[in-house]
Amino acid sequence: MKRLLLAILVLGLLVGCSSGNKTSDVTKVTVGLTGTDSQTWNYIKEEALKQNIELTLKYFDSYPLPNRALSEKEIDINAFQHHIYLEKEIAEFGYKLTVIGETVFAPLALYSSKITALNQVKDNDKVAIPDDTTNGGRALKLLEAQGFIEIDPAAGLTPKKADITKYNVNLDIVEMTATNIPAILPDVAFAAVNSGVAYKAGLKVESALALEEAVAGDNPYINVIVVRTEDKDNEIYKKIVEIYHTDAVKEIIKKESNGTSVPAW
Repeated sequence: MKRLLLAILVLGLLVGCSSGNKTSDVTKVTVGLTGTDSQTWNYIKEEALKQNIELTLKYFDSYPLPNRALSEKEIDINAFQHHIYLEKEIAEFGYKLTVIGETVFAPLALYSSKITALNQVKDNDKVAIPDDTTNGGRALKLLEAQGFIEIDPAAGLTPKKADITKYNVNLDIVEMTATNIPAILPDVAFAAVNSGVAYKAGLKVESALALEEAVAGDNPYINVIVVRTEDKDNEIYKKIVEIYHTDAVKEIIKKESNGTSVPAW
């Protein structure tokens, strides 16, 4: 009888442990971002935990890093780039990465701490632009749209300085890491600053000298959520996208970005 009672007790303990593990199972997911903090992703983190998904938000200070980290399985998802940037990285490095959701359109803008209008720009003035291929290309296209330069049409959406065919104003175009540009505004006439970088630096969209316009039709500059291609059908990652694509997140984005980012779903 004692042996029978002992067996029942042990069995009960095993069942209890098994039941506890099942109800407390949490899937851990690391998300790669740029910048230093995100109200949007902090909210998504809270909502994901309600579905037993524990997000770790890892911030990178340079654009090339999150895709490399994703490819090397240091993180599980990243959300910092637009379609064009991703396509260029895949072509250059052979990454096997896939978009599983779209997030926002974040227009690039021209800012200055020295001038109040672009007609004040003169020959030999310095202008800072991002040094990565796609955002640098966007900046050059914006300079072209404002009449400063002319670009070879064959360069498409991602021209380089070498593709400039004419300077209508003889600008000294300085290329540098996008996240460092706001700090050097006192040293240049004006600069092209990414939306997220501008917001983090306290630059307000209403003070921009010029703002990039959305591309008609399919917008290659819409930001995306990306995973390794082998994980594109992962149900947990799809749930994270579903949490992102809610009205609550739309409102947080509008408030957090002060209108500089437009939800794309």
